[in-house]
Amino acid sequence: MDRDLDLRIKGHLYEVGIVNDDVLDTRQGFHAAEQGYASTLESVADCAGSDIVDRVAESIKTHIQEQEDRPTNQSVRREARTLLSDEGFVIDSYLSRA
Repeated sequence: MDRDLDLRIKGHLYEVGIVNDDVLDTRQGFHAAEQGYASTLESVADCAGSDIVDRVAESIKTHIQEQEDRPTNQSVRREARTLLSDEGFVIDSYLSRA
């Protein structure tokens, strides 16, 4: 993964943290969730690139805002896998395990 994509993922994770703080008002369990989201976004980046990474990250933020809880990483991976398949990308083993 190139440096720009790595920075893009870190930016998305920072934004997820802000949404988390604004909506949930707690960081309990956030570190573990953030690690899972990071792994998923990195896997998506390796498979598909920045456009799909942006869409998956946006779905995490939207879920937190609308549901007022964090999505499980397994559900984020499932959604990413579906999105990648619909767009015609090959899915790696990490996303396949969801």
